[in-house]
Amino acid sequence: MAFKEKSAWLLLLATLSVGLYMTYVVVQTYAEQHQVPAVLPVFIQLTITLIVLSVIGQIVLAITNRKQAEQKTDEREKLFIRRGQAAAGGVLAVGVVTSLLHFLFLNDGNLLFYSCLLSLVVAQVTEYAVQIASFRRGY
Repeated sequence: MAFKEKSAWLLLLATLSVGLYMTYVVVQTYAEQHQVPAVLPVFIQLTITLIVLSVIGQIVLAITNRKQAEQKTDEREKLFIRRGQAAAGGVLAVGVVTSLLHFLFLNDGNLLFYSCLLSLVVAQVTEYAVQIASFRRGY
């Protein structure tokens, strides 16, 4: 397995876990209080958690795969990365536009923020999933 693929797996799992936890916290708070929770505390907690998971994971991955980590990205890997980024861009655009249309009807800024943040998480998951699928296919 290529280092870039291992990195994509790591980031996919970290993003999925943080994104699912964020969704759980928001839905749970809404179910209990019948309002969308405040943005700042949840956002800070999730951002720090994602950064810590990503940095520690990448360090461990680089230490355990030192030779692979030092190699430059080849043309095939660059293509897979670009393919994932292109798919993520489309998902993010649809998610943000949908969030903005949703805002027109509900006028809830916190909900708009969480909708856009969820769109970003889904776009990142899409990016890593497309990269992994490309690596698995080999083209």
